[in-house]
Amino acid sequence: MQTFIRKFRPLLIAVIPASLLLSCGSTDAASKIEKTTSTQIPANLPVDVIIAEANLLNQSELIAGTILPEREVEVMSELTKKINEVSFTDGSYVQKGQLLYKLDDADIRAKIRQLQAELNLASINERRLHALLQTETVRQEEYDIASTKLQSMEAGLQALEVELSKTFIRAPFSGRIGISKVHPGTLVSPGMPMVTLQDQATVKISFAVPEKHLAAARPGNSIRFKTDHGKEEWTAKIVATEAGVNPDNRNIELIALAENGNGLLKPGMSVKILFTVSSGNESGILLPTESLIPGVSGYMVFIVKNGTATMRPVTVGNRNEKEATITAGLEHGDTVMVSNLLRASEGIPVAIVSKK
Repeated sequence: MQTFIRKFRPLLIAVIPASLLLSCGSTDAASKIEKTTSTQIPANLPVDVIIAEANLLNQSELIAGTILPEREVEVMSELTKKINEVSFTDGSYVQKGQLLYKLDDADIRAKIRQLQAELNLASINERRLHALLQTETVRQEEYDIASTKLQSMEAGLQALEVELSKTFIRAPFSGRIGISKVHPGTLVSPGMPMVTLQDQATVKISFAVPEKHLAAARPGNSIRFKTDHGKEEWTAKIVATEAGVNPDNRNIELIALAENGNGLLKPGMSVKILFTVSSGNESGILLPTESLIPGVSGYMVFIVKNGTATMRPVTVGNRNEKEATITAGLEHGDTVMVSNLLRASEGIPVAIVSKK
């Protein structure tokens, strides 16, 4: 036996390392196969979810609006005359009927005096002929001519008095007067703007809302708004809506009235309106906007049921940058995915990591 070992020792030395190498190689191959097999087994997709909760909605949209005066007029002259007097202070409050401008009336007064003299003579002549007519001294035709002339002069005097009254330009209503565009000595003509008068005791809030909010845009409903000049919040009541929806932008124009007793609201200012778009008995589910998947016909969400993801179409009633109001498609208690949406697909197994 020893002789056999000595004879084949070199061969045994060569065979043993080879067998060791084969053993090691088979172990590595088995390890690779095991790794390959393990990578082919799909793992559950980790996701974050939110539990849907139905609540009464009190949703508001932020809408831009403009303050308008309740009444506004450009004061103009009806005559071509020179201004003799400006009877107000720029920017002051004026009362209804207060004199604003006095136009030159010298020529009109001269015509009135002349016509009054002629009218006196015509009146005397009419009375004389009327007395003679009673005794049939004059013909009826002569009296009729005298009477008609008297009536014509009286009408002419009334016309001059009306023209004279137009030289006194007065405030048509109480309000805030602007800055006069004309001064004493200015020759004004009909249609020439002289000053702006605004009634600011109550102001209008002009704004537009999308047609989908028509139900909330009824006269009598209230709105809240703020200006850029303070943190105070104001309220106004909708009093009028445009007759129809604008076909260009699908919006409808609204007018609301707000009290302005302290005069802080100035026409032309911009406002931020908090417009309530839901009635008190509407319910919906609020979801973060990242849970929505836009599609061709609307929005979809993934819900988790029995450990798998399922797509479901939903109706979005209102949304902003952070939240969306779901009005149909979800039920109270549904588990909605809010993460890993791009990696998800219909029926994929998921593992819930956290709930919100």
